[in-house]
Amino acid sequence: MSTSATLDGDVAAYAEERLPRHVVDELWQARLDPSDPGGRDPEFIEKYAQPMCNWLSRRYFRAEFDGLENVPREAPFIAVANHSGAPILPDIWPMIAKWWELFPLEQPSYALIHDMAFRVPFVRNLLIKIGGLRASRESAERALEAGGVLLVMPGGDAEAQRSYWARNRIDLHGRTGVIELALQFGVPLLPVVNVGGSEVNLTLFSSRRLARWSGLERLARVKTLPLTFGLPWGVWLTGFVPYLPLPSKISYSVGAPFEFPRNAVLANNADLLERSSRLLADSMQRMLSELSQRRRLPVLG
Repeated sequence: MSTSATLDGDVAAYAEERLPRHVVDELWQARLDPSDPGGRDPEFIEKYAQPMCNWLSRRYFRAEFDGLENVPREAPFIAVANHSGAPILPDIWPMIAKWWELFPLEQPSYALIHDMAFRVPFVRNLLIKIGGLRASRESAERALEAGGVLLVMPGGDAEAQRSYWARNRIDLHGRTGVIELALQFGVPLLPVVNVGGSEVNLTLFSSRRLARWSGLERLARVKTLPLTFGLPWGVWLTGFVPYLPLPSKISYSVGAPFEFPRNAVLANNADLLERSSRLLADSMQRMLSELSQRRRLPVLG
């Protein structure tokens, strides 16, 4: 059975128990565009997604947040976060539950998500309805033009599937896209880091070379090939296999926002973009190092 088919079955089985039949049918049949911010559905979020994400955040992952006073009270702005636990995105659910708590549901809020997630029927429409957008420059621009809160994880799948031993290391891979967006739209960047998201399973090693050699980099747009240990499969290869996450306590820290002027000229200054990206990465690394030092035990927190 293919990974997509397995994931379809798991999500659909849960939905059959929790969602009305007409909602399930719509999630299977709707033709929503993952690049269109208009696919976000506040009513769906309020009735179905918010209760589930609140339960995951408060009960399963026992999420804690420091620094919420730094969150801008008005959108648009861009939250820049580290990322762990592909493909089920365990560190995202508590974050979006918190955004829904801080802002009215009618206030647009979005997260850029790897294209592979939108290739899975049912999951595609589910993610779009709660504010998932295909990770692209065009999607980000549309979200900001709509006045939205935008969650971006520049480390991408390479960071989400990094080895357990590198879990407390920030690596933006030299990407400057979020800096360009901040200057293009004149919006602040809000650094957010977490510990615990990388402890829902154990990535034994992660190889960029194997991703290239196997052809996965070209076929699936993934930058690394991980070997992972966890539930219920034991050990598996690739980051596409759905799994049962350990109930790891996830702790978040929100830093002071980086303010940027609206300046198209500066947005094309390569030196400025690189320096700003390094400053952002250094700030996030300090936050993550401090947060990790307060963690006593894996999973338990």
